[in-house]
Amino acid sequence: MKLIISIVACFVCSMSFSQIVLSIPEYNVVYRGYDNKLKIGAGSETAFLDLESTQAQIYRTDSCFILKPTGSEKTITVIARNFKDKNVVGTWQFRVLNLPTPTIFWGMHPSGSAVVTLDKVNLRAGYDENSILENPGFEVVNYQVNSPLIEKPMSPINGGVVTQEVLDALTKAKSANKGKPVSFTVILQVKGKDGLIRKMTAEYTY
Repeated sequence: MKLIISIVACFVCSMSFSQIVLSIPEYNVVYRGYDNKLKIGAGSETAFLDLESTQAQIYRTDSCFILKPTGSEKTITVIARNFKDKNVVGTWQFRVLNLPTPTIFWGMHPSGSAVVTLDKVNLRAGYDENSILENPGFEVVNYQVNSPLIEKPMSPINGGVVTQEVLDALTKAKSANKGKPVSFTVILQVKGKDGLIRKMTAEYTY
């Protein structure tokens, strides 16, 4: 019997009871604190297989297994067990990485772009729509808006909601600049599911 296990459609390996062959070993990675999707197939025997690890939380959904590394380990071991006879039928080792650095968005505008209109939107951290990482769960802890054209330095603001105070300051800055574009910087603290708090900077023009 052969097993096939895949991670978010990027990592695929096949194995028998006696050997494991990794077809794309460079993707042998799971992310700390993240719901990594694992799919395992073994034909009619799939329903009798379970995945286990002492270094991560693993649970089964209707379509896949979810693996979430919770510790500080750099590698974890996952085993496949036939729970009819309790025998271990496969073993994998994965590298554990922190989540990649996200992009900061002002509403729908990624860092480095122009903000056309000033609205009460949310600052958020995440990945673009083509990323294989879904729902990374980043949280903006606080942020601060700076610009040489803002008359009075602004204090840090908790959360990720763009406040009326920020909108007013940018509006006045553009007026003082005679309607010309205003460059401004957003300095943020962003917390990820991997437990890290990242200090990040995003650049915009208005």
